[in-house]
Amino acid sequence: MKKLFYLITIIIFSLSCKQKDNETEFVLINNETEHILPEKDSLQCKIQIKNGVEFETCISPYDFFILKSSTGELIYKNSNQPYDFTYTDFNEDGYYDIELHFMTNVPDVNEILLFNPTSNSFIEIENFSNFPASKKIRGSKYYYSYHRSGCADLNWDSDLYYIENNIAVKIGNINAIECDDSNERGIYIYKISRDMKKQIEFIPTEKKDFDNKWEFIEKYWTNNFMNFE
Repeated sequence: MKKLFYLITIIIFSLSCKQKDNETEFVLINNETEHILPEKDSLQCKIQIKNGVEFETCISPYDFFILKSSTGELIYKNSNQPYDFTYTDFNEDGYYDIELHFMTNVPDVNEILLFNPTSNSFIEIENFSNFPASKKIRGSKYYYSYHRSGCADLNWDSDLYYIENNIAVKIGNINAIECDDSNERGIYIYKISRDMKKQIEFIPTEKKDFDNKWEFIEKYWTNNFMNFE
């Protein structure tokens, strides 16, 4: 009789533990309510509230990312193998945006989903991946990017652009050629209008005298973006 009692006790305990494991876990992160759904294999799903809106995100790292509304409607899917995503106020409008991250040969090639407060939804900027490592110029509607262009990153490009109708519109380009074996060393700056590309400035550089390119890029676009409007 005792053996039967112990057996029933073990079965009940086992079932209660299994039920607990399958329950949704509720957490509070940065005053944002979120509950974590049980994981299946590598799929990670979360229902959360950002910008006052409830939605669900699911990501299978290095596989796909899905964004759904609170009613289960598919808002966005990316199957280009993103490995992670983060929340950021990319356009500095006071709302959380979603940035997808990828493993590529070019660093910081991302996708961005901007939050639209009118529709209370996230909208993808169609060609954002063409502008890696993007940063916003404070107090303006403009952004600039950076990507290497060969010769162990001695040759590089930085583009100036703005976002309109969910498309990134390029209006300027800095093309640097600093490779030692090049006869065209220097910084070439272009103004771009639709398919037209016009060189407006050339800055010569001598060997090893252009060490802080990051400072140069930030200062140039911040001080000159109005010349590309």
